[in-house]
Amino acid sequence: MIDIHSHILPGLDDGSDTMEETLGMVRQLYKAGFKTLIATPHVLEGNDSLSPEEILAATDQVSKQVAEAGIPVEILPGAENYIFPDLAKWVRQGKLLTLGNTGKYLLVELPMLEIPQYTEQVFFELQVLGVTPVLAHPERNKGLIDQPARLLEWAKNGVLFQLNFRSLSGRYGPQSQELAEIMLRSNLIHFVGSDAHRTSQKDSTYLEALQSVEEVVGEERFREVTLINPQTIIAGKPLPGEREYILNGPIKKKRMNRFWRFYKRLRGKEED
Repeated sequence: MIDIHSHILPGLDDGSDTMEETLGMVRQLYKAGFKTLIATPHVLEGNDSLSPEEILAATDQVSKQVAEAGIPVEILPGAENYIFPDLAKWVRQGKLLTLGNTGKYLLVELPMLEIPQYTEQVFFELQVLGVTPVLAHPERNKGLIDQPARLLEWAKNGVLFQLNFRSLSGRYGPQSQELAEIMLRSNLIHFVGSDAHRTSQKDSTYLEALQSVEEVVGEERFREVTLINPQTIIAGKPLPGEREYILNGPIKKKRMNRFWRFYKRLRGKEED
């Protein structure tokens, strides 16, 4: 599997503080089944914003340390870019790093409590440049929780969505959990990410959250959002085919505990 959203570069943002912590995070994600991680430190507008060169250098350093530690995980560069009006201008000037550094997909973050009025304009300007916006954890945005129909409009206009897979476990509250399930059942999630900022208290946390995702979407769609679509990003190619988007409400049910069966099947897939 491929995690397209993680904060594993030590000392660059509010994620990992040390290389030791980074290695602990990478080990946990590997045990959950991830073979590739895209490092996406926060990038904000301003003179002290992280540059692509800084991110590339830190990614290279982490890759070397991960290899020396004997962890068979590939580390790729990226960034989580906080939205601002001149975002597309910064991309054009080479000041922002795309996912996997392919120049094709940009991970964009909205403020948690609102949807800026310039959001659609920024999405459009990015697409004019040939860059596809990938919206990070939309299920956590209050504006989208209150107006989920806006997700349909954006999706139909080519915006892609990345789910924090722990949202489905209630990590970010019941409203985010409900929107996460709505988006999954509505075919509105294209990728998943851990959004990991530090090591988890339990090694099983990621596996349990991933199991919750698969229970909603099924095995085929689970493979699509955890492997096939992320592989497309890394290759810098467009996602295959077209899809219909219709909002479906969440299913209120008691989930069956199939954790160990899920774990054994997931670990048996060497191609992931």
